[in-house]
This record gives sequence, structure tokens and C-alpha cells, in this order.
Amino acid sequence: MLGLSRDIPWDLGDSLLNCWILSWDADHLLRFLSGNMHALRGFWDANIFYPEPLTLAYSEHLFAQTVQMLPVYALTHNIILCYNLLFLSTFVLSGLGMFLFVREVTASPNAGFVAGLIYAFAPLRVPQFGHLQVISSQWMPFALYGLRRYFDEMGSGSPFFSPRVKKGSRTRFLAWAGLALVAQNLSCGYFLMFFAPCIVAYVIFEVASRRLWTDWRMWIALGVTAAGVALLTLPFLLPYLELRWLGFPPRSLSEVESYSADVYSYWTSPAESRLWGRLIRAFPKSEGDLFPSFTALLLASVGLVAGVRAAWRRASGPAAAHPVLTIFVYVVAAGAALYALFLVLILTGHGFASIGSLDVSVKSPARNFKILAATLGALLAASPRARSFAANFSGSITGLAVLLALATFVLSLGPEITTMGRPVRGTAPYAFFYWHVTGFDGLRVPARYGMLTMMFLAIVAGLGLASLETYKKRGLTPFFVVGLLVVAESFAAPIVVNGTEPEADYAPPPPRVFTADRVPAVYKFLKTLPAGTVVVEFPLGQWTYELRYVFYSTSHWHPLINGYSGTFPLSYELHAGILRHPEERPDLAWSMLADSGATHAIVHESFYKEGRGKAISQWLANHGARLVTEFDGDKVFTLK
Repeated sequence: MLGLSRDIPWDLGDSLLNCWILSWDADHLLRFLSGNMHALRGFWDANIFYPEPLTLAYSEHLFAQTVQMLPVYALTHNIILCYNLLFLSTFVLSGLGMFLFVREVTASPNAGFVAGLIYAFAPLRVPQFGHLQVISSQWMPFALYGLRRYFDEMGSGSPFFSPRVKKGSRTRFLAWAGLALVAQNLSCGYFLMFFAPCIVAYVIFEVASRRLWTDWRMWIALGVTAAGVALLTLPFLLPYLELRWLGFPPRSLSEVESYSADVYSYWTSPAESRLWGRLIRAFPKSEGDLFPSFTALLLASVGLVAGVRAAWRRASGPAAAHPVLTIFVYVVAAGAALYALFLVLILTGHGFASIGSLDVSVKSPARNFKILAATLGALLAASPRARSFAANFSGSITGLAVLLALATFVLSLGPEITTMGRPVRGTAPYAFFYWHVTGFDGLRVPARYGMLTMMFLAIVAGLGLASLETYKKRGLTPFFVVGLLVVAESFAAPIVVNGTEPEADYAPPPPRVFTADRVPAVYKFLKTLPAGTVVVEFPLGQWTYELRYVFYSTSHWHPLINGYSGTFPLSYELHAGILRHPEERPDLAWSMLADSGATHAIVHESFYKEGRGKAISQWLANHGARLVTEFDGDKVFTLK
């Protein structure tokens, strides 16, 4: 327990950046809540990459997480403790949200509990432990739950649904759904973009399945909620749009493709997994450890079969609209199944161009998908029973969850689908979003759609478990065993804490970071310097050290020439190009430093190898910088 206040899970990489963001947000909010009405002025102009504007918008702003941790931060001002509590809360809240939603859908607390475990402990979370914004996916199931309760308590025009309570009490659930959606939007920009179409699809599903198209009061309530969500979200989007207007380029297509999932990413377990980390590693790549676990896949398969079976049982009507068309219906159905198989073969890298002497196109997913769609259309047109089955399945929560799981899976593959690293011919659906939907060209990692795939897979798995429960009840023991299997498949403990990567040309960085009275003495000194102080720290341009400078700036908040974030401004790139090795071009480096606006320089001599740190200090002294003080090898110079 003591480690909660001093150790950071995973590594001292993006975790430190997120600690800095949370501290920046919290300090501004606390001053505002204390009565300083101007505290939020300059909120987006954070203290890194001086003198660039809007530097907070270079990465996620983490505003929702800040609100969540604010009471603890106000009492302790220990950002490591707050960060760890947020980290742990993502597991608890993800499981709780999924439990509530699946329990509401299935009326089975046991199925909800297992579905919650599947989502909360999804193996793909493990490689994302350093990305608090990505594992903060807990509000999506809460938004679905709020909407489900709203529609359940509203009733419907369908005989299958009826109001559970008086209509006057239902709007609170719609409000909670809206707040959950705002919380998710302000937790992670990726899920703001990725989840929006899913929530719209869910609302349409509920309206259609309950036959509420003509309920104008419902549409007004939904419209007011959507407007409220938009109004609360928009102020946090405008700075990112302004950066684009200031000339920040979109993510390049090649960069987006490199951070897209491969088809076999879903058969690649995180290396840290104690059970599958050495066995299921089909295609390791960056952001590509997306194996959902055998338990989730098996239960989801049961849920799919149960959903298909239930829809088929409820289907009515003859197989063909006319007896003459019966053979045609069966032939078309077989053709649809064949082309569905072709798509699976293409995606798994087993496409072929011919079967014996027969030429068959099994290389183009777009062509085969179009043929599949055409055959399904013909089947629906010719078969009343097929239409009834399709309506029943698509009108079920199983059908919706399966459809959204498949859609998010395909979108996670990015603008160019690859299987085992080999591109599949044709344009992927994600390319449309990249080129035509504002904001998508600023997202680097389509593979993070995998979190949504996992969410919908957990829902289908919960439905599968509920179907087994109704089939044959055996008490709580089976659910306990299944829950143990879920946890066992995702088990990755003990996880790394304070992980640090060595820098080849520099000394190993300190193995830990500290807060409050334990921060290095040089930063305590910086806190005593007056407003208007601008700091530059050496080594400059090495991310391992830059992250520490950014983290420790929370103790003094003076502007830094240094910085680290999701993107870097041109001014920093120029500074890093020359000031990384100032001794190579000393006069040019000094001229750049003088023009940077820095008033003080810190040389961490112990971070250098072979006395290079002393050479940096000497370079500063030779050009007129004055040594002010020294703390354990950290020398502070005044430049003005």
C-alpha cells in the first residue's frame, strides 16, 4: 500500500507526462474554486515548449480524470497517489459499468459480474498501462446503461416492452447517460471519436426495437441531452482545432498505418501475460497485443449461437415468397455463406486466386463484400423467413453488439488492412474516416478501436452466459470458475513499476521520481525564483530526461524551453537539433539559447557520461552565463 504514494505503475514514460497534465489541470481548478476567477485564463498555454501557445493541447487534456481525483489532490497534493488511484479506479469502474449494463439487459447478476470481469481485465489493457487515457474507457458502459434504463423505464409502442416506473422518473437516467458520455469524451479523445457512432447506433436500435419513432417527447429529451453533451464537450475540442489552424499538420498516413492493428493482432497476447505471453504471439507489433482471451471468445460464441437460435425460432413465414423460388433461395443462401467464408480467408491471409482449374477472386475484400451484400439482398427479397430472421436478430441486443464488435474490429485495422504484415488489396473503411471526418487525421492509433471491440465482445459474452444460466442452473460455482478463468487469462502481475529505459549516450536516469519535500533540491530552488523566470535544462532533446523535467516542473511551474508531449512544435525540434550537442557548434548554440527567452539554465552533469556535463557547464560559462548555485552536480546558471 505504501507504493501507492511513491511508485508509478509500468514505466516513467507517458505516465510522467500524464502526471504533469493532471497536476496542471488540478492546480488551475483549485485556484478557480478558491475564488480566483482568472485562474483558468491561459489554461491551455501550459508551461512546456516555451513560448509556444496551447501546449496542453499537444496531448490529452485529462480533464475528467482531474475532476475525479480533485478531492484527494486538494488534501494531499501527491500527484503519484492521485495517479495510482485513478489507475486502479479504471478497473473497478470498467467492471461496474459493464456489470450494470449486462445485468440490466439479461436480468442476470451472475452474467453481469463475469462480463464486468472480462471488460475490466481485458488483456489488451496491460500494454496500455502507461496510457491512463486509454485505460480510462470505463464511462462507455455507463453511458449504455443509462440509456438502457431510460428506455426500459419509458416503455414502448411494442408489446414486448412496457414501462417499469412512472414516466416522470426516467429522465434522470438519460441525464446520467449524458454525464457518463461527457466524462468519456473528456477522458480520452480517441474514444470521443470512436464511441460517438456507436452510441448513435445504440439509440437508433432502442428506438426501432421499441417502435418509438413517433414519440416526439422522447426525441426532444434525446435532442436536449445530445445538445448538452456537445456544449460541455466543444470547449475542449476548440484548442485542438486552433492548433490545426496554426499550422500543425495531421498525422501522416504512413504513421497511422504503422499504429493500426494487424488481423493477427487479435491472436497476439501481451508478452506480460503469465498464461499466454509466450504461447500466443502470432504477430507482435506496436499497439498490437489485442488477444481478447479464450474465455471471452468462447462465451461470445455461445452468445452468438444463442442469439441466432432465438431469432430463428421467432422467425415466421415461408422459406420462399413463391414455391418456384425455393431452390433459388437455398442457392443464394449457400452463395452468401461461401462469400462470407471468402472474406474470412482473405482476412486471415489464406486468399487464393483459383480452385483447381476454376478462377476465383479471393484476393479483393471489397469485391467479395459487394457480392456478399448483393446475395444477402437477393436472399432477403426472395425469402419472407429470412427477412423475419434478419429483423429479429438485428432487433436484438445480441445482433447489435455483434455488429458493433465486427465494425470496430475492422476499423481497428486502420486505413490499410494487413494480415501477418502483408497488405490486403483494397481500401479499408478507416480510410474514409481519415480522409473525410474532421479529427480522425489527428489520431495516430486506430488499434485503440480494440477497446471498443472488447467492450462489445464482453456484452455478447455476458449474453451467452445468461443463456447458459437459463438453460441449466447450477448455483454460483460455475460463475465463480468462469470468473477465475477470466482473471487467470489476463493475469500479468507483478507488473513493472518505475520502469526506465537507458539512454545509450547518457548515464542511467534516476530510478524514481519524487513529490513534495523529496523533490530534488534544484527544483526547490527554482520555486524561489520570481515570476518571469524561464528555464532550460540540459541534457535537452532526450525524452527520458525531458519527461523528468516536465514532471518536476509541477513543483515550480516556471515555463520550460524543454518539453515532451504527443507532438512537438517546430521551435522545439530546432532547439533540440542544436542544443542537444552545443559543444559541436558553440557560438550557434549560444545564439539560439540567447534568442529562446530562457533566463536560467540547469546542467544535470550527472546525466552525462565521460565528463560531458562539465563541458556543457563550461560552454555556458565561456559565453557569459553566471553560475548561481549547485546541488549535487545540478548547476544553475543565470543567462540574463
